[in-house]
Amino acid sequence: MKEESWSKEGVERASFRAVLRNDVKEEQAGQGFILCQGEMEWAKEEGWLLTASLFQYGRFLFLYTEGVGKRIVPEELFPSMSSYLELWPPMIEEGGQDRLWIPMQPYYYHAQPKHVRHWTEGRNPQLRRGRIALLAPGKWEEYLEYHLALVKEGLIEGDRYHLISIHENVLFSYFEEPKTMVNLQNRPGAHSNVLEDWLRTEPESHFLRFVPGQGPGPDANFVFMPCRAGI
Repeated sequence: MKEESWSKEGVERASFRAVLRNDVKEEQAGQGFILCQGEMEWAKEEGWLLTASLFQYGRFLFLYTEGVGKRIVPEELFPSMSSYLELWPPMIEEGGQDRLWIPMQPYYYHAQPKHVRHWTEGRNPQLRRGRIALLAPGKWEEYLEYHLALVKEGLIEGDRYHLISIHENVLFSYFEEPKTMVNLQNRPGAHSNVLEDWLRTEPESHFLRFVPGQGPGPDANFVFMPCRAGI
């Protein structure tokens, strides 16, 4: 009965970002990631974490989580990581408490989980992917307007587990490979009018380019990150 009730629990997806302190060396960070891996595995065994992946870009960390019945709090998931991270200013509405992990705002996806059983059925990822892109000044409004419209229309297909979140001008994408292609309206192959309109806006113009040595090329608008811990 416990397994049955657990499978009917909701799934709360969330993404976060953090920054390693300047004085944390590569070897120290590696040790921290090993501890994170163990803490992820423990949380999954306890039944309150479905999956999580931690990615790194320089000093910047990006975390994707799926909590069972609740949203994951990174400080609770990774207590051993706290000493490695910079502090961020507090939120005004919460008053006074500095933060280690910043919640990113989710805004783009192709599917929504109903419950654990629905979300895990047929799921067998060979690779969990994390990538980032940077929005160009003056392009935020148009980019977000079209992507929110794509979600509202619900016809564009993509990976079932794809989620893009934003904080400041940073876009963090999580998805899995091989991809399970779906759309929100459950209409495979449907034509998207919003996508047609988006493609007329010169999509590449909405991104800042990573400089040589940062991204996969000198004129790249996104970069894939190595996964440092994940289940």
